[in-house]
This record gives sequence, structure tokens and C-alpha cells, in this order.
Amino acid sequence: MSRRISVVVLLAGAVAVALAFVGIVWAAGTGTPDLGGPVVVPAATARTTAPSKPTPGTLDPVSTKRADPVKPPPPQQGGDDDDDDDEGDDD
Repeated sequence: MSRRISVVVLLAGAVAVALAFVGIVWAAGTGTPDLGGPVVVPAATARTTAPSKPTPGTLDPVSTKRADPVKPPPPQQGGDDDDDDDEGDDD
């Protein structure tokens, strides 16, 4: 019985590998992908542009104000903390 199960598992694995291989070949296609025409870059540009310096009106102001630190909530008074070691006494 265990030999039949192993043969079935091996056949199922072989079929899965074959389907994956066929899918990869089909996805690859037979021709080359169409990536468009060649990109032509001239050796020298006709004019050069100087990098523009930002003006004070275009800069974002930097905030020097800091946020308040986050404080943890205060502990709650009374109530059982549900620890079974104190037999229901309040903490």
C-alpha cells in the first residue's frame, strides 16, 4: 500500500514539474521582447545649464520646536489584577 502512495506522489510531482516547465517556456516566448527603439544620446550637448540655487522663498522652514514627551498613563488604583496567587484580594 505504501508503494502505491509513493508512486502516486512521485507521479503528481512529475506532473507538477512538467506543468511548471511548460509555463516557464510559454512565458519566455519564442521571440525577443519589444523594448522599443534604440536610445540615442549625443556626445556633447548644445548648451549646459547651471544648477539653480534655491531661494529663501522656496525652502521649507525648519521647525526648532520639539514635541512634548509622551508620558505613560498613571497606574489605576485598586481592582484585582487577576493573579490567582492572592485569592481575589485587591492590589
